[in-house]
Amino acid sequence: MKQLFLIRHGKSSWSDASLSDLDRPLNKRGHRQLQAMARPLRAMGALDGEVHVSQACRARQTIEGLLDLLAERQLVGRVHFEPDLYTFRHKRLLRWIRRLPGNPDCLTIIGHNPALSDLAGLLTGEEAPDMATGSVLHLELSTESWAKTRKGQAKVVTYLPPKLASYELFQRKAPSPPDQGRDLRRQIPATLHHLLERLRATQPGVVAGIDPEFLHQFRIALRRSRAITEAVSIITGDEHLKKALTPLKSMARETSTLRDLDVFLPELEARSLEDRRLRQSLRASGGGDFFRQWQDECHQQLCQQLQGKGWRKSLAAWEGVVTGKTLSRPLNKLTPEAIHDTVTIRARHCRQLFHQLAPDSPDEPFHEVRKALKRLRYLAELDARGYPDLLNELRELQKRYGRFQDRHVQLTLLATLAENRREHRLPPTLAALADELHMDKQRARKTILAHPPVLKLA
Repeated sequence: MKQLFLIRHGKSSWSDASLSDLDRPLNKRGHRQLQAMARPLRAMGALDGEVHVSQACRARQTIEGLLDLLAERQLVGRVHFEPDLYTFRHKRLLRWIRRLPGNPDCLTIIGHNPALSDLAGLLTGEEAPDMATGSVLHLELSTESWAKTRKGQAKVVTYLPPKLASYELFQRKAPSPPDQGRDLRRQIPATLHHLLERLRATQPGVVAGIDPEFLHQFRIALRRSRAITEAVSIITGDEHLKKALTPLKSMARETSTLRDLDVFLPELEARSLEDRRLRQSLRASGGGDFFRQWQDECHQQLCQQLQGKGWRKSLAAWEGVVTGKTLSRPLNKLTPEAIHDTVTIRARHCRQLFHQLAPDSPDEPFHEVRKALKRLRYLAELDARGYPDLLNELRELQKRYGRFQDRHVQLTLLATLAENRREHRLPPTLAALADELHMDKQRARKTILAHPPVLKLA
C-alpha cells in the first residue's frame, strides 16, 4: 500500500499583472489558509514522507510557510522542488509519479489544479473533489510500486479544504442572517430557516473535528432554533410545536460533553504550560491522555449520528415544520401584547427563583435560575426593540452565571477522571487544581448572590 497526499498551493495573488504565472505569490488569504492547515497536515501524516513541490512561487511559498509554522527541522531535508510539477495536466503528473526513484511508502505533492483533481479522479476511477486552494486530498493506493500506479487502484481517505479546518475561513462566505424586523410572521420563519441552513453548513466542520468553533456554532444554531420555537410555543400554548423540537433537543444533549471537553482541554493545556508540576502530573497520571481519548470517543460517536439517516430525516422533518402549518398556525396568535404578558410572568418567576437562593444552597437551584434567565432572554428577543434594557441586563447576568456553570462543568470532568482511576482520587497536583476551581466557583456564587436580577421591563 502507498499513501499519496495531494496538496494544492494556497490562494495566490493576481494583483501584479507584470508577473508571469510562475512568479505569482500567495496573497493574504493564502497565508491564512496555511495557518489553518499546518497542524491538520501534520496530524494526518501528510508531511511524514517525501514532499515534492512545484517550482511555482505560490507552491514554494506554501511549503515554506508550512515549515515556518511547524518549525520541524527534519522536514526540510525531505522537501524537493521539481520543475515537472509545475503542470496543469494530470497525465504529465502521472508520468512523473511512475518515474519516481526510491519508491517511498508516503509521497506528498504540492502542485496545481486541474492536474491534482484530475489525477485523483483517474486513480480512484470516480469523480474527485475539485480541490480548493490550500486543500489536501489523501489517497491510499493498492500497489507496492509507484512505477505500477494505474487507474482505479486508489481510494479517498480524507479530503480537507481550509474552510473545514478554520471556522474563520468558513465564515468568510457564510450568508448573513435575515434582517431583524417586527413582522414576526415573516421574521421568525426566515430566522429559523437561516438557522437550519447553518446547521447543515457547519456540520462538515463538526465532522472534520479540527476547529472546535464549528461545534460551538452548530450548538448555537440548535439552541437558538429551540429557543425561538419554545418561546412561540410558551406564548401561544401550542404543544405540537413543542413536540417538533424533540430531535433538536436530543442532538443538543449529544453534543454537550464534547463541547465541555473542547473548552476544558485548551484551558488545561494553557495551565500546564505555565505550571511544570501540573504538566508532569497530567503526563504521569495519564490524565491528559484520558481527556483526549474521551474527547475523541465523543467526537466519533457524534460523527456517526450526524452522518446517519436518522439525523438527515430529522433535519428534513424540521424543515417541514419551519415552512409548514405547524409553525404558521401558532404564529397567527403571536402578538406584541402576548409576548409582553409572557415576559412579565417569566421575569416574576426568575425573581422568585433567585430569592430562594442562599449561600449554602446546592448547585442545582443556581442552574435553575441560570436556565430561567436564559429562557427569559429568548422570549424577550422576539421583540428585541421593545426590551433593550432588559436584554442588556440579561446578557450581563449570563456572564456571571456562565462563569459558575463553567467551573461546575470542569469540576465534573475532573471528578470523572478520579472515578476512572484505580485509587478513585486525583493525584495531588490535579486535586490542587480542583480546589482552585472550587474556590473560583464559590466566588462566582457570591457574585451572583450580590446582584439580584432587576429585570426592568420598560
